[in-house]
Amino acid sequence: MPIVAKWTLPILHNTIEFVSRTSDFHDWLMSMCQQYQGKSFVLRVLGQPDIVVLCTPESVEDVMKTHFESFPKGDTVYEAMGDMFGGGLFASDGDQWAHQRKVASNLFTARKLRETMTESIRKHTIVLRRMLEEAAGQDKTVDLFKLFNRFTIEAFAEIGFGIRMNSMESADEHPFQTAFDRVQRATVLRFVRPSWFWKLQRLVQVGVERQLRQDINTIDGTVLDIISQSIQRRQLGENQRDGADLVSLVLDYNEKTPEAKSGEFDPHYLRDIVVNFLIAGRDTTAQALSWFFKNVGTHPEVVTKIRAEIKHVLPGLMDGSIETPTMEQVQQLTFLEAAIKESLRLYPAVPVSFRVAANDVVLSDGTFIRKGQSVAVPVYGCSRMNYLWGPDAASYNPERWFDPVSGKLIHFPSHKFFAFSAGPRVCLGMNLALLELKIVLASLLSRLDVEVLEPGNVTYDFSLTLPVRGELLGRISLHIAQTEKANA
Repeated sequence: MPIVAKWTLPILHNTIEFVSRTSDFHDWLMSMCQQYQGKSFVLRVLGQPDIVVLCTPESVEDVMKTHFESFPKGDTVYEAMGDMFGGGLFASDGDQWAHQRKVASNLFTARKLRETMTESIRKHTIVLRRMLEEAAGQDKTVDLFKLFNRFTIEAFAEIGFGIRMNSMESADEHPFQTAFDRVQRATVLRFVRPSWFWKLQRLVQVGVERQLRQDINTIDGTVLDIISQSIQRRQLGENQRDGADLVSLVLDYNEKTPEAKSGEFDPHYLRDIVVNFLIAGRDTTAQALSWFFKNVGTHPEVVTKIRAEIKHVLPGLMDGSIETPTMEQVQQLTFLEAAIKESLRLYPAVPVSFRVAANDVVLSDGTFIRKGQSVAVPVYGCSRMNYLWGPDAASYNPERWFDPVSGKLIHFPSHKFFAFSAGPRVCLGMNLALLELKIVLASLLSRLDVEVLEPGNVTYDFSLTLPVRGELLGRISLHIAQTEKANA
């Protein structure tokens, strides 16, 4: 049996800590993992099933892969996330999840979607870089997190819907983006509050649940309107688009799939696919860029090595003859890949993952998990454990990703480096996401110096993903190679 964690008060057990530690929730879970040195332990929260916290690669592999069928997301997760995620990949189970996964898998292996995503990322990267160059000329600070979020919502709205939101040029944040961020912060609170409490708030429409409903209505109003227009154009034979956006590709896929279920042209079905895609792509990319610059802000030697690699592999990026690299070109940037993966190790997109036991299970380390118990994998905390990553586990060190003998990149198993999850639910867009991050970062670092102000004070907000709390202020200047070229 797992250890029962120390609690503060009888009856309430860990409830007070669970609810009050949202400002440093993932560090609190990490401290518990350190305290029990990799042994599983149980948290007891009023109004929720016991939560078994797992902290070793072996137990993670058991839950995410070996006993996958025994650990679905479960009713608790669906109840908490269903209002936003619907029947999409992140909250569904069983046949519904399998169908969504099949559709998504076909889309991600389709050449057209890869080309659309790459083209959009490259196009908007040029706009992003020019905006930062303009800031450098004006010698003003920039909120990098805000800018990266606008960059990704613009790119992924184009990929998802084939539309422009003009969020990068606008002085004001788009209402869709504001609602999108607020919904995720509200949704995650359902996991740390007794279920009766937030369900009562939802029923009578007060507090955060009232705002949550308003924000979901904003999101649905935008998304469903775009989807309905796309379906109408198709039905009237007026669709003159090249079918490269996600909505068009899903419609194409369903037209060509004999086993497609009735109702799959229902706008709500498409809405769930696209909203899950936006969260998977837009949020994680903006956050990965932000945490990367926070990390290299205290390790300038990493930027120096990245630039040396770019100069050797893609000198055209340094002298400006290449605007943005292609996916094929950035595959050669192995040190940049290591620097990105190391940042994702310390700041994973999904900092904690929940499952529920569908039946009694004994894990490979002997841990007994009872049917109905919740299981939590603190990805953020596990990634900083000395017993997994060595004495410098909490430090940013891209060199750990290279084999000291061969000098080649090390491929850590997904149940150790699970920034992209593991098992059948592993992120379908993992390789594509890494290539896109390399395109953006190579384009920026080859031309610009980005100084994050007080990087040691940057921390996370409590949400479904791992956003920066508040601002990520940076001072931008032209890299010396670009300055010399301009003065030549």
